Amino acid sequence: MSDKESYGSVSLVRQGEHRFYSFTMPSDVLADTCYVVNRDEDPIEGFQRELDIKRAAEIANYIDSGLGTIPSSIVLSAQEDSEFYYDSKNKSVSFLNINKAFLIIDGQHRVYGFKLAKTALRIPVVVYENLSKRDESRLFIDINSKQKGVPTELLLDIKKMAEYENDTEQYLRELFDTFLTENDSALYNRLSASKREKGKITRSVFNTALKPLVKFFGNKNADEIYEIFNAYLIAFIEGVLVPHNIEDQVFNTTVFKAIAGFFPIITARVKDRFGAIYSVDNYHEFTSITGQRIKPAKLATPTNAYKPIVDHLEESLKQEFTL
Repeated sequence: MSDKESYGSVSLVRQGEHRFYSFTMPSDVLADTCYVVNRDEDPIEGFQRELDIKRAAEIANYIDSGLGTIPSSIVLSAQEDSEFYYDSKNKSVSFLNINKAFLIIDGQHRVYGFKLAKTALRIPVVVYENLSKRDESRLFIDINSKQKGVPTELLLDIKKMAEYENDTEQYLRELFDTFLTENDSALYNRLSASKREKGKITRSVFNTALKPLVKFFGNKNADEIYEIFNAYLIAFIEGVLVPHNIEDQVFNTTVFKAIAGFFPIITARVKDRFGAIYSVDNYHEFTSITGQRIKPAKLATPTNAYKPIVDHLEESLKQEFTL
């Protein structure tokens, strides 16, 4: 016979047609009594996404670090076999400790992370009872469609405040902020630090585009790289985009990533011919040739893939050779 679990200090909450119970339970009990049904396992009754083991392991490591705190509630549906019972007099609940007592509606990665973690915690839970399969799937849809996640741009923008930045993120933040504030910036007034705006490059896109270049930047600080990369951007806009009247494409996400990807290629040409003098004029020697030979449609109507654009830009330089 299965053991019974019992917990007090339970709050009964009524919302619309439903009622649920809010309380805490130990993480090991939560892990032992909960389950999910995903679409791959059961196309008829499953509605959860596939478990991401890496994400769950990251949660476990976060908890075991000693600094981890996850205050948001796990949302559960009590199954009939759990014999879930609410004692209104004592404001307590009881249920059988069986491995399918509760179906997870929201929080499967957190629950699996709790299972992997060595540290035991008290976890806030919200438990619904007497839900049909239709009710469970609708609740899953409501939670995942009506709750809007925090934009990546905002999270990146406040990482400094939270002291969560790694060295690369700090470097890219300083570079982005310089492009954001300097009057001679090729991206002046066309960057958005904390939210997505049409026609502007977000901090998230900027970081994604330039992160692969950080090693290429070597030991140069953000101010030095600003001078070099800004000169390149000005020359690229004037030499490649302006002749085809597509200068605003620099602010297209895919094109911007391609421009960043082309930077090491064209910079190597500049260094070979002019030494380490990375001026607008020296970059323009090569961007003007690129502008004459490209197919404008590849930049004017790009797909979501930027590497083919980089390949096309590089190919346009291969024909150029002078003694």
